[in-house]
Amino acid sequence: MTKFLIMFVWLFSSCARAPVKPPELATKFFSDVKGCFLLYNLKTQKFEHEIGDKTCRKRYPACSTFKVPLAVMAFDSQILKDQTQTLKWDGKKQWLEAWNKDHNAKSWMRESVVWFSQRLTPKLGTKKLQNYLNKFQYGNKNLKGGLTQAWLNPPTNPVGLKISAYEQVEFMKKLWTDKLPATLLAQKAARELTYLELSPKRFQLYGKTGSNYYDKANNVQFGWFIARLSNGESEYIAVTNLSDTAPYKGESFGGPRSREITKSILAELGLW
Repeated sequence: MTKFLIMFVWLFSSCARAPVKPPELATKFFSDVKGCFLLYNLKTQKFEHEIGDKTCRKRYPACSTFKVPLAVMAFDSQILKDQTQTLKWDGKKQWLEAWNKDHNAKSWMRESVVWFSQRLTPKLGTKKLQNYLNKFQYGNKNLKGGLTQAWLNPPTNPVGLKISAYEQVEFMKKLWTDKLPATLLAQKAARELTYLELSPKRFQLYGKTGSNYYDKANNVQFGWFIARLSNGESEYIAVTNLSDTAPYKGESFGGPRSREITKSILAELGLW
């Protein structure tokens, strides 16, 4: 009788904490938005989860995820010498209060400072930036939206630097295996800028958010999160995007929302 009770309790507890699996993942985490989630295993070189096929193949503005390849370009070309190099704020009032001060490469990535990026791209110049985009095979490689604006155009604008979730995975795979056509030091420095946190299960999370809007009132949001997750034994690339189907009522932005969805899905999969 005792053995039976022990077995019953074990089975019940196992069922109670069983992770949600596709297609339940899509229903649970993308119930009120259009979205994509990709999980790629860097060890096996295979996709383990692919949610939202059509959304994953559609190109969207790179938004602030472009800061990651831009960091590689800047370090590779010596525009950024190291992670502590500081650029002076010009005193013009910015959209976010955190941007209204001097920033170095670390705080640029952490605070997602747009003006810092817009100082780097002119230093690279159109020809050199285009050459990097071509070599990196980065999305549609389109700079027609402007040297300081191409990656920031809204999803409704047909012009601009756009990339799909699958292409984000390809870029991240190259970055995290030193396969980009840039120096190893540049790739390493860019990777280090993206460190975020250590999960409860001791996974290191590196990543970058990106946010945009479908409407002029900034209520219908778009968001990216591109990430690398590792605990020393396992290593993954995760990419998530979301598109609101109705005005968002909360206080967050699309990028941070995509990051939280990613972490929730990883938790369901036992990877957080």
